[in-house]
Amino acid sequence: MNSAQNPAGELAPVLVEQVEMGMLHELFVRTRESTLVGFLPIFLMAWAHAHTQALPPLLLWTGSMIAIQVYRLLMAQRFLQQPEVQTVQRRHWYRHQWLGTAALAAGWVSNFALLNSGEMDTLFYLHLIFLIGLSSFMLSTIGIDIRLYASFLLILVTGSLAMLYAKQPALLQQHPVVPVGFVVYASMLLVRSRGEYRRTRDWITARLNRQQLLAQLNAALIEERDIKEKLRQQSQELENRNRELNELAVHDGLTHALCRGHIEAELRRLIKGLHRRHDDFCVLMLDIDFFKRVNDQYGHAVGDEVLRRLAAISQAQLRETDLFGRWGGEEFIVLMPQTKLAEAVEAAQRLRRAIGAMVFDVAGATFQVTVSIGAAQLQPQESADAVVARSDDALYTAKHAGRDCVIAAPALTAGEQPLPQKQMAAT
Repeated sequence: MNSAQNPAGELAPVLVEQVEMGMLHELFVRTRESTLVGFLPIFLMAWAHAHTQALPPLLLWTGSMIAIQVYRLLMAQRFLQQPEVQTVQRRHWYRHQWLGTAALAAGWVSNFALLNSGEMDTLFYLHLIFLIGLSSFMLSTIGIDIRLYASFLLILVTGSLAMLYAKQPALLQQHPVVPVGFVVYASMLLVRSRGEYRRTRDWITARLNRQQLLAQLNAALIEERDIKEKLRQQSQELENRNRELNELAVHDGLTHALCRGHIEAELRRLIKGLHRRHDDFCVLMLDIDFFKRVNDQYGHAVGDEVLRRLAAISQAQLRETDLFGRWGGEEFIVLMPQTKLAEAVEAAQRLRRAIGAMVFDVAGATFQVTVSIGAAQLQPQESADAVVARSDDALYTAKHAGRDCVIAAPALTAGEQPLPQKQMAAT
């Protein structure tokens, strides 16, 4: 037995309320969709009578029908866009729905009076065709509410027959089967409406039941997650220990940046995958300006401290996805996946400014250091050695441009080879 039903097979009270709200919500969804389509037959009917009817009654009928459709559309839109109003004053919203539906039926009936030539001509039969089509079309819109649809058909059928008796009595006298046909067709639509109501109700009920089952499943998953939490923590601890061991094996002992051998391996691995995915990738080469003077003037211990602090502030400035390594001596390298050249240059400028802002104090004497940076973006099918060579060449250019600056390597043209790396004496 479904958990949402009581022993008598009826829906539990709470679920009944949810189903009724779901039915009302679905009714307004269909109202909004059908109203947007409903403007077309209004304009078509007006167009068909444009040359046969006087302008005042034609404008009166067309304007009234447009106003009715706008009212139905705004009503549905407000209901659907404000969930807080859906759970209160349900009868109030139902009355608005009934009023719009009744006005729509009355409006289509009124075209017999306002747009009737008194002849059984093509336009007369066009009226009948539209009424029959409207009856069927509204079944898919408001047929999920039997009372609402019955009210619509009652106004449409009785109003149409009354207009026919007033405007076309000869038709009903000669063909008494016409009113009978109206009633029979309306009865068939009402039977069909009952089926539409049941199917929609069953669908909404099933959806609510599915939501309840999903909530139970989520609760079970949360419980299972809690049970596995200790295992996950142990696994995480083991992973952290392995990571620590790995860091000890791949990091430079002085600066704790990645050592050259490891970052070279990472560079080749990344580029191999990047050529398949065609992602952006940039390399920065960074070198301390006049570092030899620091060692000569303050000693190698101070020089080592400069390297350590530079590595620390550089890694703090970079993203977690960037790889920072010591390339050799006072030269460092940065690998920047998923980064365009302009973004790499901007990051390099931030890095340059941050390093330049560091102050070193040696026995009361302070000094600062600057860096020159070369940036290069990986080109299609370019090798790891080639992109490093271009970034190093850009670094060489930065040195000769006055130092303390960032230079971006230009993109390679077709068939162009990277320039050889240059020796930078007295950097």
